Amino acid sequence: MANIWNRLSHIGIDEGMDFQLQHRVILSNRLGAIISSLIIVFMVMFSFRENTNFLLMVTILAFTVGILVLNFFKLHSISRLLVSIIPALGVLWINLSIKLSQPENVEIIHYVSPRMFIASSLVLPFTLFSTRERTMMGIGLAFILAVVLLYDPIHEMLNVSYEQLNITSEQYGVVYEDMFLVIIMLLSSSVFLFNLNNLYEKKNLSLLEEANTKNQDALKSEEELKKTLKEVEIARAEDEKRNWATKGLADLASLLQSKMDREQLYDKLISYLVSYLGINQGGLYIINDEDEDAITIDLVASYAYKRKKYVSNSYEPGQGLIGQTYLEGETLHLNEVPQGYISITSGLGEATPSSIIIVPLKVNERTEGVLELASFKTFEPHHIQFLENAGESIASSISTNKVTARTESLLSSSQQMTEEMRAQEEEMRQNMEELSATQEEMARKEKEYIARIQELETQLGEVG
Repeated sequence: MANIWNRLSHIGIDEGMDFQLQHRVILSNRLGAIISSLIIVFMVMFSFRENTNFLLMVTILAFTVGILVLNFFKLHSISRLLVSIIPALGVLWINLSIKLSQPENVEIIHYVSPRMFIASSLVLPFTLFSTRERTMMGIGLAFILAVVLLYDPIHEMLNVSYEQLNITSEQYGVVYEDMFLVIIMLLSSSVFLFNLNNLYEKKNLSLLEEANTKNQDALKSEEELKKTLKEVEIARAEDEKRNWATKGLADLASLLQSKMDREQLYDKLISYLVSYLGINQGGLYIINDEDEDAITIDLVASYAYKRKKYVSNSYEPGQGLIGQTYLEGETLHLNEVPQGYISITSGLGEATPSSIIIVPLKVNERTEGVLELASFKTFEPHHIQFLENAGESIASSISTNKVTARTESLLSSSQQMTEEMRAQEEEMRQNMEELSATQEEMARKEKEYIARIQELETQLGEVG
């Protein structure tokens, strides 16, 4: 029962309505429901009597139910106006029906008291309308006052007057004066209460406006706080990205400076990048430009690398995406990977990655290598920036390794040539020694030949 009463009371009520209007609509709903219930009770009670005016009761019931219907369709002003005037109309109608059907039972109190009831309903417009609804309130007051003031003319139009009902003018005059005093007092009290209510409404309105201003300021502060928090969150995210990139570059620099051979360094390098980025696979290519007429781009290290197409581990400039990146010297980022270009293998099988990035490893505008990475997730802008910055460090290391390799090769060649020259010098020294010994032997023999010749010449001279 309480739930039904609550629903009837809140017909036509919206959450966004002014709370004062809400209370007045609730009051009109309740008055309409109460009057409707009373009319139904009277209809049941009077159904056993003769000459019961059911038409009157049904009409009033239709009006009171109409109050709820009007509120349902948000016609709140009209519904409250009906609540204001229905009591006056109802009392007038019932009173007239009694006077017309049973004039012998009407006395002075029965003749005048309905007007007193009608006059008392003047409080309803003051109750049901706010100070901001003066027009509707004025209509209600004017209607009720018209019924009060035209009470006698209405009776006379229907051929019912107090003289015909054997009511003396002296009695009627006294009651008539008292009635007007009551009306004046009632109106004065209502106006006083109305003005007092007006003051309270203005005060409430001022408080509401102040509260609304504070609420708007609070909402504005909240929005500014949210904006500040969002900016702080964005700044924090940017700091995290910068810190992430800084740490990665520092770890990479430490790795590049470690003491290990080139093959092991490159393996560690690609493994670190794949792990730090949280991706799936990658490959490191180095430019082989020993023969400037036959430059190649060779795969020197990989992580979880497997190709289904273009299985060659060496490319020429301009060949495939690797060769094209080498020629253009610009980072290539693909979020739509050609089917079959590359696959990522796991325990669940093989699948095409969602994103591929190919970064040229450049230092001093010279490309020393190419880095190719594949992942199931998209590379973010700070990932790409990190890889391009890392590419400079890697390119510098590759260039240094190349210079070191060339230097070691030249040094080895120089040492080999020195050894060969030393061997040739020793061989020449030995040859010189042998030549000197030969010359000494030839000089000795020459002396022997000369001595022998002289000896023969002496012997020939003695014979002669």
